[in-house]
Amino acid sequence: MIYNQYDRPIADTINYGENWEYFKFDSNGTIIPGGIGGIQVAQILPDPLVTDRYYAFYTTVDRSNPNLFYNKYQILYAQFEVGKRNKEGNLISKDVKILEDSLSGSITTVRHGHGRDWWLIAPRRNGIEANIFLIDPEGIHFQMRYHTGMANTQRRGGVGQVYASPDGHWVSWFSAGEFTKNGGRLILSRFDRCTGQLYDSSMKVVESHHGMGMGVSFSPNSRYLYMSNQKYIYQYNLSHAAPLKSENQVAVYDGYGYIFPENPTGWSWSVDFCFLGLAPDGRIYVSPSSGGTRMMSVIEYPNERGSGCTVRQHSVVLPTVICRGIPNFPPYRMVPEDGSTCDTLGIDNHPVAKYRYEADSTDYLRLRFTDVSYYRPEVWIWDFGDGSPRVNTQSPYHIFPKKGTYRVCLTVSNENSSNTVYREITLGTSGNEDSGRSAAEVTLYPNPVIDYMLVTLGDYVPASGEITIVDLQGKIVARQRIYYGQNTVDLRHLAQGLYAWILRDGDNIVKEGKLVKR
Repeated sequence: MIYNQYDRPIADTINYGENWEYFKFDSNGTIIPGGIGGIQVAQILPDPLVTDRYYAFYTTVDRSNPNLFYNKYQILYAQFEVGKRNKEGNLISKDVKILEDSLSGSITTVRHGHGRDWWLIAPRRNGIEANIFLIDPEGIHFQMRYHTGMANTQRRGGVGQVYASPDGHWVSWFSAGEFTKNGGRLILSRFDRCTGQLYDSSMKVVESHHGMGMGVSFSPNSRYLYMSNQKYIYQYNLSHAAPLKSENQVAVYDGYGYIFPENPTGWSWSVDFCFLGLAPDGRIYVSPSSGGTRMMSVIEYPNERGSGCTVRQHSVVLPTVICRGIPNFPPYRMVPEDGSTCDTLGIDNHPVAKYRYEADSTDYLRLRFTDVSYYRPEVWIWDFGDGSPRVNTQSPYHIFPKKGTYRVCLTVSNENSSNTVYREITLGTSGNEDSGRSAAEVTLYPNPVIDYMLVTLGDYVPASGEITIVDLQGKIVARQRIYYGQNTVDLRHLAQGLYAWILRDGDNIVKEGKLVKR
């Protein structure tokens, strides 16, 4: 129990039989509503008709029924304007109800096949049905309630994520919790972006733990479905005749727990596998089920089959605490369905070139390039700037001949247009010794630091990078190898005070500065 200055509890729980309800008190002892709880309960969409006008959709629960599992969810929306002509914004309407139903709470959207309108999908709590809306220039329309055709054997229903594949041809949701002896339900359905129809559904019963909702996501190339249930991450091949029978276990939770340095009891919070989110950098980020932590895991190469997808557990350190949080962005990069029956608006796909890269930890001259271009590129041309032949592989490896600075260009194209992006990548040299180039991009965050510090090198790949932390007496108190990209440095053992940090590449000092430990 935690108390405020008025000797009233700040947070407490009420037990309703098998269910727990959370609430807060203000300074007068009045209950404060808990706000919008859950995962994937809000999403902002552009209005298909008016530029700089948006819809904010959100779900909330009617708590008049004390039994949490039988409460009715409501889908509401607000409409607002904000943009270059109206930077401060203008609220047009709010809390407009479009549905009240027994929902899982999670919502997702799919771009219409013609490229302008949107479909909104909200699974029901029973795990076998979904409500579908169309958002077009005339407003918001209830389209249908889809039934998978499967029997409802769950006692109460569950919660979990819902996502569409990046190409919009598949929709999956996970209804999880302690609802049956067998576990939760993983649903996979095909989706028609022209009609908004879900069809050809399949289901797999999956072990679920502790009553938590679990995660689903898709690879950027829409070839694989990923599912997490706290203990494991599974991959499913969507080109398989029966995708859910192609299950491939790609990660097992290693038991790691995050310990807050401010917590004198040393209580650890599990950094397991709960909710998933595909990011614009082509990675899938994995939020743990813990009520509070500063760590996440990541699937580095979700386009790769099996263990090649590379799950890095508790490898992402955040500057603040999260509680099962994954951003719920609309699929803005989902392309119009060229040649489909609803391709009637003449919206063409003009590709945009983007890429990321990682250096081999044993050979800094060997880089792995990952294409993250969008709007349907069909041809890729790489120029590595070292005189080697151009390469038309989508995501190639390349070994550079020697240290130096290289201008790496990627050009992507389709029948409509082409687009080129280039970056200057420095290998094994620093700004202090490489004339014509500014100092290497090095950032330390946070500073002041409490426990973990993130050291990030941008477009600079050291040959043998190392950071040292030195106290005021000149004694080295921490030392760690540093690579290109983001590095996590554990400074929990340091006492509070002022330190110096030095980043070297071999004998060369790349950058240095001051560090405060709290």
